[in-house]
Amino acid sequence: MLDLQDTPIGMVTQLTGTEPIKIKINQLTHRSDQESVIFNLFSLNATIDKVISMLTQSSATILVTDLHENTQHKIKYADVLYVDYVDRNICLYTTDGTYWVKKSFIKMLDILPSNFIQISKNNAVNIYEVQSVETNIGGNLLIKLSTNEKLVVSRRYIKAFKEYLGKAS
Repeated sequence: MLDLQDTPIGMVTQLTGTEPIKIKINQLTHRSDQESVIFNLFSLNATIDKVISMLTQSSATILVTDLHENTQHKIKYADVLYVDYVDRNICLYTTDGTYWVKKSFIKMLDILPSNFIQISKNNAVNIYEVQSVETNIGGNLLIKLSTNEKLVVSRRYIKAFKEYLGKAS
């Protein structure tokens, strides 16, 4: 995988198979500029389809209520670390705060982007925020998020979680 976080803005070339792929990144200077992605391809493939899906999902938003201030905000699903169903409300946890939505867990699972996977009866996690996975003594999996929070993947959801990890890599 190509990691662009430490790459200076400009041209990056990586060999994938036998053909080089060039990646050009232009940093926008004004907030009013429209972010965009342009692909110059001979044909689509599964990797490009996955990238397009990720880009599309990263800009999707949801209207939520701040848990502490009782004000409404529009947040990106990409900013959500995990989802918890508590007292008939959905709690969405981000690095910036905790928000809630009045929805059933089933309805929330239906609208979450495909990078979320259910890990227990009341939880779903953003797979891109998972940093590590370890086995727990009770047969459950313990996942560590980018924020160092730990969540349990219950035994009932372990098989689907592992299969999802296999597809995501």
